[in-house]
Amino acid sequence: MVPMDESNLAAEGWSQVEWDHYELWDQVEQRLRRQRYLWIFATTLVFIFLSAIPIVQDRWPKWATRSLSRQLAQEMNWVKSEASTHRGAYRFRFKEPGSLHFEVERLSSCKVLGGEVVRTGSLARAGDGRYIWMPTALGLTQGIPGLVAEFCYDSLEGSPVSPQAGSLSGFGIISVRDLADKRYDRMSILLFAGTLAEISFD
Repeated sequence: MVPMDESNLAAEGWSQVEWDHYELWDQVEQRLRRQRYLWIFATTLVFIFLSAIPIVQDRWPKWATRSLSRQLAQEMNWVKSEASTHRGAYRFRFKEPGSLHFEVERLSSCKVLGGEVVRTGSLARAGDGRYIWMPTALGLTQGIPGLVAEFCYDSLEGSPVSPQAGSLSGFGIISVRDLADKRYDRMSILLFAGTLAEISFD
């Protein structure tokens, strides 16, 4: 076996050391690159989050009133279902102006003024007083016709509130602050049309 020159051994040793240093710095550089990408990603997320806050704050009352109108639609469907099941008339009404507390009466006909109260309750968020139903008279003064305070459904005659197929009536729900500021674009309206009181949202 030919003995290796010491200079060759030293050169190979230096080459190995240099390669080890190169691998070390390459790993460090990759780690720094990953950290830089993470910082960029995190900064972008924070920017998007901060940018979305004003939009969420502006649209939140609309989302809240829309959620309340969907709960109200469930109550309307319950009234229609009970009227059809018991072959009678049921009336839904809010108990007092501005409140989301309601009661349902069983009647012999929608023409009767009062009847037996069979159900009471309130829409969610009703307790905090931040949301109310839009009074009919106020709706007329603001150019929003067709708002009602009660809904009656007869299993034989249907709903007398919107007797024509092309007419619309409904409940308007708005936040107290928007009502004071006269901002009606964030109000949600539960509409019912025709004698069958077909439900839609606005």
